[in-house]
Formats: sequence, C-alpha cells, structure tokens
Amino acid sequence: MRERLVAALVGTVVVVVAVMGLVRAYATAGELERSAHATVERSLAMATVAVDERRTGGREVTPDFLTALSGGVVNLAYRPVGGAAVTGGPAVPASDREFAASSHLGDGAQLTVVRPAEDIGRRISDALLPLVLLALGLVLAAAVVGWFLARRLARPFQELAVAARALAQGRPGVRVPHYGSPEAESIGEALRDGLARLDGLREREHQFAVAASHELRSPITAIRLRVEGLALHPDLPDDARHDVDELQRGLERLSTAVIEVLDMAREDRSVDPVDARRLLREVVDGLPSRRNRRRVELASTGGALAVDVPAEGFTEVAAALLDDCLARGRGTVRAAVTGHGSHVELVVSDEGQRRAAPDLLHAGTAPSHLAEAVTTAESFGGRLMVVDAATHSYRLLVPSSGA
Repeated sequence: MRERLVAALVGTVVVVVAVMGLVRAYATAGELERSAHATVERSLAMATVAVDERRTGGREVTPDFLTALSGGVVNLAYRPVGGAAVTGGPAVPASDREFAASSHLGDGAQLTVVRPAEDIGRRISDALLPLVLLALGLVLAAAVVGWFLARRLARPFQELAVAARALAQGRPGVRVPHYGSPEAESIGEALRDGLARLDGLREREHQFAVAASHELRSPITAIRLRVEGLALHPDLPDDARHDVDELQRGLERLSTAVIEVLDMAREDRSVDPVDARRLLREVVDGLPSRRNRRRVELASTGGALAVDVPAEGFTEVAAALLDDCLARGRGTVRAAVTGHGSHVELVVSDEGQRRAAPDLLHAGTAPSHLAEAVTTAESFGGRLMVVDAATHSYRLLVPSSGA
C-alpha cells in the first residue's frame, strides 16, 4: 500500500512537471529564436547605415571595421560589386543561415548579417537548465513527501493487520488503539469487538479447565478410595461386596469418561505448535519503555523451539516474569529459552537477591502478582518454580512439540 501511494504521487508529479516543462521549453525556445531574429534585423539596419557612411567618406570596409561593428554577436559579410567578400565577427559555417538577413546597398553591394545557430542553442540550453533542475527537485520533493504521507497513512492499517493476525491465531489481550481516520477506526472497532469476545471465551475456557480438573477428578478420586476401602472390609456381606464391585466399575467408567471429556476440551482449545523463542522476542520488544528493553538481555539464540502451548498463555507468563524482575529485581534482567528434549525451559533472572524460597510455585502460595501467571502455566501443563541460585531466578518448564 505504501509503495503504491508513493508511486501514484510521484507519477502524478512527474506527469505534471513533464507537461509544464515541455510547454515552458517550447515557449522559451520560441522566445529566444524570435529574439535572435530581432537581433539580426537590428544589427542589419545599424550595419547598413554604418557601411554607407564609411563608403560615403571614401574609406574602405575592412574586416576590422566589420568585427568592431558586430560586437562579437553576429557575423557581418560585405560583398562589393565585382569584388571579394569581406567578413568580420564570429565565424559561421556557410550552411548556417537559420538566423540571417541581407540587404543591398545603393551601388549593388550586398551586406549579410548571420547570428550563429550554435550561440542560440547554447542560450536555449542555459535557459532550460534551471527548469530541468527545478523539475528534478520537485520530483525528489514529491518522493519524500509521498513516502512520509504514505508511511503515516499506512501505519494504522499495518497495526490493524498485526491485530488481525493475533485474532486469527487466537491470541487475546491485544490492544487496538483508536485512529483519526474513519476507515481505520471502523476496522479497529470491529477488531476490538472480536478480541473482546475472544478474551471472554478464553476466560470461560480457562475457568472450565481449572474447575473441571479440580471439581470433577478430586471428588471421583475420593469416592473411589472410599469404595476401595469399603471393599477391603472383612465383614462385608457377599451381596454387598458384589454391589461394591459394581460401584467400583461404575466409578472407573465415570473417571475414564471425565478424563476423555477433559482431553477433548483441551484438544478443542489447542493450537498449532508455536515458537517459544519468537514469542519471547515479541514480549521483550513489546516492553513499555526503551529503558526496560535496554535492561533485558535476551540470550535465546538459535533456531525455533516449538512448544505445544497456547501462544497467548506463554506470552502472558513470560511477560509477568519479566515485569516482576524489572520492577522488583536489580541490575540486568536475563531471559533465555533452551530445549531439553521432552520439554522447553524458559529462565528469567535478575542480579538481585533471591526473593522467595526455592520451590515449585502454586496459585495459592505464589505472590499475588504472579498467581494468575502460575494458574495460566498450570492450565497448559507448565510448571513454574523459583530456582536455587545466588541471584533471583524463575524457571518455567513447558512440554515441547512432539513430546
């Protein structure tokens, strides 16, 4: 889009400048040619009078006289009756007669004035040179202004394209700014509505995953343990033992069904494997200030590391860990993603003292500002822990693709 806008503006300016330049060039050339013809006519009139006066005084018409009379502008040729021609002024070829005029004196002698065509061509070139330079300057200025305007006009739509890709990839939490352009604002409003609905769906699915895991599996496990304990009772009658066995089989089927339902729900929410290193770079690039970006040292290098986790979930946890180290830690913050076969490890650390005991973090025991990040990590099978190190360090373990 930006290239087309620049090309359209520059093309329009080139056409306008070319048309105006051609018109101006023809007008300038015509004006100079008319001026040259007028100069020849005036020179012929004055030279005729001067030659007549010289001949009347009985003096000879010499080349020096004609040269002085020409003023270095025109060529004068005097041809007396029956005599050789005498010339003075700038030399001109015999074929140069584009700007020439002749007159006959009283005794039949001929006086010819020629304005060199080369001189007229040079004057035309000198007159057109500023016009050509002005045209080139206008084209260059149009290119610069066009690039600036195109970049300014295209920026909202580039941002909207990023938001649209995030919506297509199921990545909620993207903020779409408001724009002064009605067209961009209309698209932005539609994307904001879609992203808001996606956030709501994600929140409900997240609550379902957590609630179903704890509210269904835990009671079933507890009932099954009680039933197994009842089956081991030595005084249980045979008919009751038969009912207990049936109850155990029913609980086993119920547990299997619950696991299948949860697995199907997880598959419905799953996305294609994502590159953990690319997501981490996006999180670092999206930090709110240049100072924060300068304080973060991104050590994750090499090729892509695919993980089977939602892109928005991994991004949310990584951003929370970076924010914690930037706000509560000291010195340079380091972030690295490495692969370890069955899992991928994200380590975020700073140079301050350890702020918690080395342990696995849970939503109920983690600091309040990290509770949501811990819950998110657990929802896609990740484990977040504080590392036993000299400085404060977090480690997030997530399953790698194909593990």
